[in-house]
Amino acid sequence: MSESSSLGRGKKRPKTNKISITSDRWYFTRVTGHPSKFTDHVAVSFRDILQQDGPIKRSWQFSFIVDIDWLLEEYPEESREGPLFIFVGEKEAKTIRSTINQAKKSKVLSARYARVIVVPVALPIPFGTHHTKMMVLESEKGLRVVIHTANLVFDDWNTKTQGVWVSPLCPKSPSSGISEFYEYLTMYLKSYKLSATDMLCRVLSECDMSHVNQVRLVGSVPGSHSNRNYGYLRLHSLLSQHVNGDIVRPGWRIVANCSSIGTLGESKASWLDDFIDALQAVKTDGLSVSSDRRSLFQLLFPSVDMIRSSLEGYIGGGSVPYSLKVHLKQPWLRGCLCHWKSQEWGRSRVVPHIKTYSRISPDMRNIAWLLLTSANLSKAAWGTKSNAGKSMIRSYELGVLFLPPPGTNTFSPYDPVTARGMLLPYSLPPQSYSKTDKPWLWDVHYDELDAHGNKWPIDPP
Repeated sequence: MSESSSLGRGKKRPKTNKISITSDRWYFTRVTGHPSKFTDHVAVSFRDILQQDGPIKRSWQFSFIVDIDWLLEEYPEESREGPLFIFVGEKEAKTIRSTINQAKKSKVLSARYARVIVVPVALPIPFGTHHTKMMVLESEKGLRVVIHTANLVFDDWNTKTQGVWVSPLCPKSPSSGISEFYEYLTMYLKSYKLSATDMLCRVLSECDMSHVNQVRLVGSVPGSHSNRNYGYLRLHSLLSQHVNGDIVRPGWRIVANCSSIGTLGESKASWLDDFIDALQAVKTDGLSVSSDRRSLFQLLFPSVDMIRSSLEGYIGGGSVPYSLKVHLKQPWLRGCLCHWKSQEWGRSRVVPHIKTYSRISPDMRNIAWLLLTSANLSKAAWGTKSNAGKSMIRSYELGVLFLPPPGTNTFSPYDPVTARGMLLPYSLPPQSYSKTDKPWLWDVHYDELDAHGNKWPIDPP
């Protein structure tokens, strides 16, 4: 099978980027054809990640959507023998298995799928999804954990604004070292209650993960939870332990960006205020405190004009599923919406599929923390509190929380010259929607032509 056919519709894979991937920061994914000044030192490709440590013996891929042919082709030749476990929701698992079964009719093609083990993940609560994006890659040197925001499809990895974090190499060790990262990750994996994830936990236990302390994990697991291990209560717990309330005050805004928005309620007080309260948690003198004044919440979300003029045009909006029906239920949300702008990184016209949440000082010079996650702004992803104090979550999600190094209270924005500071995917300050600006709604007809001369929805060829 040729590269162009396997990548789909003649699309080309971006060149690999020979940079040293570090674990104290996150990276953009590389955009095909993007100028090097916007990719050098800040972006990695799928292959960059797969080629870090030599041939891959085994790998575990967690995703929402998977193009199995593209995924298999992305693995370097020397890494196409070992078992490949794919964890997806039950519906997507059927789609992948159907593709494999069709291919098995051809003896020539069937061999390439022999190493694939599709693992369906049950979703016990309606409207939940398996939305986690993670990979665990095992080589002779050890293993790495990769947490990111992209589905396992060409367009997500090559034409969208996405984020990736790569752990340090965790070598095999007869007396494996553990860390808070290891303990949380294995707890999260065990929640799947699958033999395949139990096996992965055993593999993790054989590696030294004591030095994986650059981030804290924030996961979501379907169910009703009486603890604070998942969802926005997990994030609240971490922030109330680590954020210095003498420095980070109510005037520090919360800035978020996402690619989908759920039904949040008839008013801001219905759910979003509770969510904001969790994100503005701080500690003072070792005691968790809450503020009487709620912080400004700004949500960067693509407008219709942004999608229309994007590098992909309207078709890129197919990855930004915010519906008219939901939008009409929450007109109050307009007051929070801001434009997607990423001038420093040349991504103002690259459709954002990345999800981040952060706390930023009024002068935009300091960042208290940043969360890179699969979780969009929705109750299904983050959870809702019941009268009994429990948290009900519908979906699987996973993200990494960056906190300032010990001895410091904040990050500075990333400086490309020194390669220090916290990378933000967007430009500051956020620019609020005007009265005439409209958020992108993927189920609305748009007659004005996009950058490629198309209307929306695009007529099939």
